[in-house]
Amino acid sequence: MIKSTSYIAQNTFKETIRNKILYNILLVAGIALVLSISFGDLSVFSRGQVMADFGLATMSLTGLLLAVFIGVGMLGVEITTKTIYGVITKPVTRTSFILGKFFGLIATLMLNFILIAAVFFITIRVMGAGQSFTMFNAVLLLLIEMIVIVAAAIFFSSFTTPTLSAIFTLGFYIAGHLNDLVNIGAEQQNNPVWRSILKGLFYILPNLENFNIRTAVVYSLPVPSGFIAMAVLYGFLYASMLLLLSIALFSRKDL
Repeated sequence: MIKSTSYIAQNTFKETIRNKILYNILLVAGIALVLSISFGDLSVFSRGQVMADFGLATMSLTGLLLAVFIGVGMLGVEITTKTIYGVITKPVTRTSFILGKFFGLIATLMLNFILIAAVFFITIRVMGAGQSFTMFNAVLLLLIEMIVIVAAAIFFSSFTTPTLSAIFTLGFYIAGHLNDLVNIGAEQQNNPVWRSILKGLFYILPNLENFNIRTAVVYSLPVPSGFIAMAVLYGFLYASMLLLLSIALFSRKDL
């Protein structure tokens, strides 16, 4: 199982590296990060603050686009075009197939995040702004968030079409960042049925704001002790849950 998972992961990595969409997204992200240097002149805040905020937001959006266009495409298109038959007819379990796709996509995502982060830190260094340890933690949490998004993309791709998977993954991302509002709405509800429904959604949907510490970076605020470790653990547990569900659904899928 380990050997087949490794083989699929390597093959997935090679396929995604050749994807032209990947380079288009990276090019746009790189240009946006470099151009953000001039945005400081249009703000009442320092260039360093504007660059940190805009740079982290750009990295988050870039990671989302990579997860959606590559994550959904790699699994969903193979199922739609039936090229998956050439793989599962070999001695490869469906569990190995899902895990191999996931680790291959994560390898691609990490490589691209390293490149984007390098541009981000170099640009900040050129501007003469300081680089705090919190900034590095912010980039780490963005990577963990994208791991969860990739797991979500694979989950949706395991039972629906690529188009719907992309829509669901985007909705998952938006809902994850608005999850705190769902909890606030539940607390304000007088109807017990609606309160229970909203509470259920609050606990089922991820709280992606756990991976957002841009405010602490921009305003040099302290991050609570243990927060980073708990956020990383939360991300890995949620991604693992999505992968287990993906494997369960894909194992039952009639191909």
